[in-house]
Amino acid sequence: MKPTICITEKEYIKSAALFDGSTFECVAVGSAEDTLAAAVRQHQSTAVIVGVDAYTGPLYDVLPSGSVIARYGVGHDNIDKDLATQAGIIVTNTPLVLDVSVAEHAMWLIGALARNITGHHQEMIQQHWLPRIGMELAGKRLLILGCGGIGSMVARKASFGFGMEVIGFDIAGLDADHMKAEYGISRLIRSVEQELPQVDFVSVHLPSIEATRHYIDKHFLSQMKPSAYLINTARGSLVDEVALYQAIKGGTIAGAGLDVYETEPYQPRDPEMDLRRLENVVLTPHIATSTRAACRRMGERALKNIAAVLAQDYHALDIVNPSVLEKLR
Repeated sequence: MKPTICITEKEYIKSAALFDGSTFECVAVGSAEDTLAAAVRQHQSTAVIVGVDAYTGPLYDVLPSGSVIARYGVGHDNIDKDLATQAGIIVTNTPLVLDVSVAEHAMWLIGALARNITGHHQEMIQQHWLPRIGMELAGKRLLILGCGGIGSMVARKASFGFGMEVIGFDIAGLDADHMKAEYGISRLIRSVEQELPQVDFVSVHLPSIEATRHYIDKHFLSQMKPSAYLINTARGSLVDEVALYQAIKGGTIAGAGLDVYETEPYQPRDPEMDLRRLENVVLTPHIATSTRAACRRMGERALKNIAAVLAQDYHALDIVNPSVLEKLR
């Protein structure tokens, strides 16, 4: 009898052909935690694949020790690693497989803002011919916040592809010569204070942890120049959306391109400060990872992680709570 994997519906749909053809019995279930927990209990499953929804309680009570929660994606802030570790549940993710898709989407947002693509499109639909002057990206300065896999890929595309001057902010002690030769990052910095007034775009690629919550706040935005744009394809929690609305509305910065939000689906914290009302904002519904190629790679990696856990081959895992292995020994 094949082991049963419970997969949240949104993730199942993205890789349905792959899951249907796998060596596991894959079942699509609702993403709400109570629904997912009930399905785990019903199918006696020891493996689940989940997306970005938050899991904070019941799921950890029904999965037995030695089970796996496989994140379909890289970020795993929606999973309570402490609860998982206490319950002996391994948590995995799918690093590297979506770097290209997210980096491309960040560049699409930058380009859309630089040439007012969405504004022109809406005006054409309304049968208005109102061409506006945009900007070339060549020679413009881009600040990358977080030079991991995705941030580095954005840097490479921006520098080598569009001729932008790329500055990288990272605290990991990266090799400057390597980052310049491989990704076109002209300089690595550990403080953004002096750079913010000089850059034309800021692209956010930081991890979502308590220390980075609202990293982009009123003070941060106040240091940017009025013609600059903010891009966020990382996590919504990194940006204070009220401060961002006020900064754009008040002309502190020129606009923003967002694919992620503090609440998803997007709902403004303050109804009077709805980013959807601003013309110089480009919004997409968390689709940076949603390409056919990236979805297949995420599905393959999630299944590979599950197979490794079930075989107790812990050396082959993309594990994000490694301390759980001590509990399982």
